[in-house]
Amino acid sequence: MFAAVDLGSNSFHMVVARAEHDQLRIIDRIKEMVRLGGGLDADGRLDRATREAALACLARFGQRLAGIPACNLRAVGTQTFRRLHNPAGFLVVAETALGCAIDIVSGREEARLVYTGVSQGMPAAAGRRLVIDIGGGSTELVAGESTAPALTESLPFGCVVTTRGAFPDGRITAERWRRAKRSVLSALRPFAPAFRVHGWEQAVGSSGTMRAVESMVHHLKPDQAGGFTRADVVDLRSRLFAAGHVDAIDLDGLSERRRPVIAGGLVIIDALMKALAIERLQASDFALREGLLFDLMGRLSAQDPRAQTVTAMVRRYDCDLEQAERVADWVSRAFAQVRERWDLGQAHANLLLWAARLHEVGLAIAHDRHPAHGAYIIGQADLPGFGRQEQALMAVLIGQQRDAPDTSAILELPPRLHPAARRLLALLRLGVLMCRARSDADLCDFQIRAGRRRGLRLVLPAGWLDSHPLTAQDLAEEKRHLQALDLSLKMDQQPQSAGQ
Repeated sequence: MFAAVDLGSNSFHMVVARAEHDQLRIIDRIKEMVRLGGGLDADGRLDRATREAALACLARFGQRLAGIPACNLRAVGTQTFRRLHNPAGFLVVAETALGCAIDIVSGREEARLVYTGVSQGMPAAAGRRLVIDIGGGSTELVAGESTAPALTESLPFGCVVTTRGAFPDGRITAERWRRAKRSVLSALRPFAPAFRVHGWEQAVGSSGTMRAVESMVHHLKPDQAGGFTRADVVDLRSRLFAAGHVDAIDLDGLSERRRPVIAGGLVIIDALMKALAIERLQASDFALREGLLFDLMGRLSAQDPRAQTVTAMVRRYDCDLEQAERVADWVSRAFAQVRERWDLGQAHANLLLWAARLHEVGLAIAHDRHPAHGAYIIGQADLPGFGRQEQALMAVLIGQQRDAPDTSAILELPPRLHPAARRLLALLRLGVLMCRARSDADLCDFQIRAGRRRGLRLVLPAGWLDSHPLTAQDLAEEKRHLQALDLSLKMDQQPQSAGQ
């Protein structure tokens, strides 16, 4: 059993599926119009009513998710979560209500997931495909071929945000429409040329706005083939002008739940079709939530997109491959010895290994303060497959790999990550220290043992520290540094065997 939860700015979606014969069969769907984006003020604060509605919805979702293994669940927050003034504070109660972790994803990662979902839910395209997803708080654009996205962008315009900004009192006029359309066109201007040059043979729209427009057009023109054209959008625009007010819109095919935000969604479609010269859009039933499911399946197999991203980063920043693998091997062996005692899982192992492989990425900027440079790169880059919290955790590990650790960086992570962050950081720091000579010949067999809370004991071959005085000095200093992580480090030697 697998489940994906899409916490959008307009709707919260959950889809539950069963894996059968290497395919996913959807067995349950739940959707609730929470309109999270509508309850967010200019300072990123949620009003009480919206907050309570969101938490109540998450509690209902949580009941359905109970019993599904945590490794088979993924929940993501999109544009409104990205705009929250204090996301960590809200996440604590939201994750408690839902019963699982919530990843906040970047706009480009959201776009990639949407493309994955749409591509898996439609027949293979004959050529290139453009996918547009209009959410409540943002609009994602992706161009690619087959299942591989090539261009991804995110606009800070969604049906909720645009309706509220363009038609605050509900009145719809031609002048208000033109102003809102110009704003969207202005945001599109920097990257629309790249999309037009890339080109596509098929343009697809996902999300409720696209399906609502297709439904309205179908009721107006029942004999027309699926999808809708620019002329259809102009026709619907005229009908909204004639209605004059959001509450007065009365079109067959438009649900009561969608009516309050359809004007903003149609403005965005109007601008997109003009800027990108789109003649026809086809609506897809698949979107972000299905993309999450297929991405989750990949995470649990050899096709984890995060592993591909790390490999690409290592190459892009010309990292020392031998040293990266040397440190990764050391921390992998250490992790295997402490994981059970420290209650660490495979997700922790993956993030630790990826941080080890990327620990010298900051050298591409400068040797001086390279851990800080690396932390900035990993924390701020678009890393396909990674959620923001995953990136933040890896940035902490990379940024605090040497010298006295700054525990305030750990405290900026969600509270649920604090214990694991301290323990993973200790392992990475020891791995970097033990591999300082950058030579396999200088490494040795070791044992590392962990207590439930603070104790960490490193056992090395008899006499090894005497013959490696620099490492002995580094370990003595590391004992003091690890105290800041609430860990104590002890060194011991393996007894010499008989005859030695």
